[in-house]
Amino acid sequence: MNNYFMETHHHEWILTNKLGAYALGTGNLINQRKYHGLLIASDKSFNRNHLVAGIEEKVEWRGETIHLDSNNYSNCIYPEGFLHLVKPWLRPYPAFLYSALPHHDDILILKELMMDLDTNTVMVKYTNLGQHKLHFVFNPKYTLCPHHDINAHTSLDFAEFETGIQQEMDYSTFSALRKDNQIAVYGAVLHGEVSANRYVYYNVFYPWEVMSGYAGIGDQISFFQIAFDLAPGESNAILFSDTAIESPLKMVANIEARYAKLPKPMDFPKGLDSDGTLLSRLDYNDNILFNRKQYLEILEFALTDFVANDDIVAGYPFYGAWGRDTMVVLNALLHSDKYLDLIQKILMNYSRYIVGGLIPNVFAETGREANYDSIDATLWYIIMLWKLGKKKNSQSYWKEVILLTEEILQSIMNQDEHLFDIREDGLIELSPAFAHGTWMDVRIDGKAVTPRWGAPVEINALWYNALASYEAMCEEYSALSETKITAKKEHLSAMAKVKASFGKFWNGSYLADRLEGDKQIVEIRPNALIALSLPWSVVDESIMKQVWERSFSELYTFYGLRTLSPKDPKFRKKYYGTQKERDLSYHNGSVWAWLMGPFCGLYLKINRKQKTDQELAEDLSKFIGILRNGFMRGHIASVAEVWDGENPHFPKGAPAQAWSVAALYNIEMFIESLGVKS
Repeated sequence: MNNYFMETHHHEWILTNKLGAYALGTGNLINQRKYHGLLIASDKSFNRNHLVAGIEEKVEWRGETIHLDSNNYSNCIYPEGFLHLVKPWLRPYPAFLYSALPHHDDILILKELMMDLDTNTVMVKYTNLGQHKLHFVFNPKYTLCPHHDINAHTSLDFAEFETGIQQEMDYSTFSALRKDNQIAVYGAVLHGEVSANRYVYYNVFYPWEVMSGYAGIGDQISFFQIAFDLAPGESNAILFSDTAIESPLKMVANIEARYAKLPKPMDFPKGLDSDGTLLSRLDYNDNILFNRKQYLEILEFALTDFVANDDIVAGYPFYGAWGRDTMVVLNALLHSDKYLDLIQKILMNYSRYIVGGLIPNVFAETGREANYDSIDATLWYIIMLWKLGKKKNSQSYWKEVILLTEEILQSIMNQDEHLFDIREDGLIELSPAFAHGTWMDVRIDGKAVTPRWGAPVEINALWYNALASYEAMCEEYSALSETKITAKKEHLSAMAKVKASFGKFWNGSYLADRLEGDKQIVEIRPNALIALSLPWSVVDESIMKQVWERSFSELYTFYGLRTLSPKDPKFRKKYYGTQKERDLSYHNGSVWAWLMGPFCGLYLKINRKQKTDQELAEDLSKFIGILRNGFMRGHIASVAEVWDGENPHFPKGAPAQAWSVAALYNIEMFIESLGVKS
């Protein structure tokens, strides 16, 4: 089987909208997670319900039946629709070309999945690209439960549902309401007949859940059968939504318009295969499917997957809005002026939720309460306020954010919650109870897996940069106004103290990961990269160079940076197993793609004056080459959260992580700014 086919089967496609809804699945459309499905709806607080798992799809021609769908069961895959799959495409939206066995040009069916931007509505479109009229018989498969849950065996047998079918002149609609939880789903089909049925699909198996130590067997249910014919060249569309679909034809037009201007893969079918040669024109050799210009359009679109409810979703399918991740992603969106209003809206929204000088680490969402368990999110926030101001160059903006920043800084310096303190030497010190207060935040049984109590290196570099951002805000405002604003002396004094004390982290070859008092805790982690890649430098260039070279030698991989050197006895090479086993690996060796950002950022700081633009572009392109090729060859639809620490290949964690995509986009935009071939 060709490399492209195997790659896409191991990777996941994704559709999202501006409400935080999603559709998610694998390249062969076999659901491996409980989160996989055609529609997982969301409200404005990121409370999500899994509605539609898939469709049982039968295609009939001259007495023969072709099954397009596939389901995992504990002892088999049935039916074997994946065998009829000729080729999948993951971007700009997931599409799948099917044929009879053996594959031939007489029977060709294109299935396309798209999602509406403004409503929780997904479209499944079928087009007959072959030579014969075909009869389709479909049974939508529903779950109707919160998206972190699963329907236990036989639970749907006893649940009560209210269903309905409405036949209109140009389309048919259908709906189902689950009475015990009041979760509803609505559907429409443009052409064809809809009739009532009731099938329960028992014990559908989700192997990736079981591998992660979770319940992985659940039931699905169908209430309707949809039947229609398609002559060669004809299409039909089925819609699913969490609200009644009042105008299906208009909805189909809206959804298709959303994707119309996005580039399609080089070998994507352009219409009816009139000469019977479509299969021979497909690329089976893993060639480039998008040129660079097209790839950058796709990458930007992938970045906007995470913009929802005037916030940033940290990752799909597990997360809602996270403060720290949001700030990193907004930094990438700054490359285009069209996002400036959105960025300002998000930043000002966070200002309304500040408590004790901290922005939320996590907003409330499905199964998760809001919390303020981070210090770095707030420091990133201040830096973003400054960065946006540099773009806007507005006197009124500067005045507003200077006052806001002063309030935050004052609260940090005077906070009395005993989470952290400002030491005599100016450094921020986290208490043992707040040892999880950095991005390395995993806890098991309430205890931090990678405790960062004391003075963490990147926290204090962020602290210095937040204070420097404040000073720069005052200078920018004063340059625009006749009325000068002078940075408060206590903040300038704090900044000077931090810079003077930062040398305590240097051990002669790397920066200590944290200080316990003045004792260096030396672990080769990427936190030193984060610290030194920030706008204002806290050490001289020779130290930056040594840190980067050590990181390149021990932490860098093609997919991102390891969270701990393999030479450390605590290094865990695999992100695998139960939640506890994965948590132990999460920040102790696992590779994070978002760390490509600080890695390349520090590289630029130390090489910007020494190398030509061409050399910079070539080097950066080498660092991100695997991820870039993943998009350009159609292997991936997004960038995942983590990879294994040793020989990373398959993505782990969230299959689509916001700051992972942001890091790649940020680097590509810098390469573009150089104006040279990369």
